[in-house]
Amino acid sequence: MVNFLILVLFFLKPQSTMKKTILTLLFLGTFSFCFSQSSKLMVYVQFTGIEAGYDHETKTSVFVDGKEYGTSSVTLQSKTGSFAVEVPQGNHSLRVVNYALYEGNWEEHTIENDYSIDCVYESETKFSKKPQKLYLVFDIDSGTHYSWKKPVKK
Repeated sequence: MVNFLILVLFFLKPQSTMKKTILTLLFLGTFSFCFSQSSKLMVYVQFTGIEAGYDHETKTSVFVDGKEYGTSSVTLQSKTGSFAVEVPQGNHSLRVVNYALYEGNWEEHTIENDYSIDCVYESETKFSKKPQKLYLVFDIDSGTHYSWKKPVKK
């Protein structure tokens, strides 16, 4: 980027320092705008149907195209929570996974790990400039439910 800027300034040969400064700021602004295309994703997490004695400490992570983009703070399942993540714009593979703390280790909250339900949401999603909201309800009795924009209706 810096080399490109030097070449442009060399070929344009602006006469004043003011012109050089303005051109430099324009190029830097354009460069940062072009390469920082991200979108805000708000994730809301709620558990229902929790059995007595099974109120695990949990955290939820967001993966886009297999790369982790953010994780919520640790809370008990009985506490509804939310967190924001900056994700890249465009069409992507989204995976939101809830983890439970069991015997000092974080493990995916899935049937494979002997939990009642899979606390996982997966989809192909298009992220635009506009912030998006994903509501997840992990219902121990009926599975994972989701809704975009508005809370899950039950």
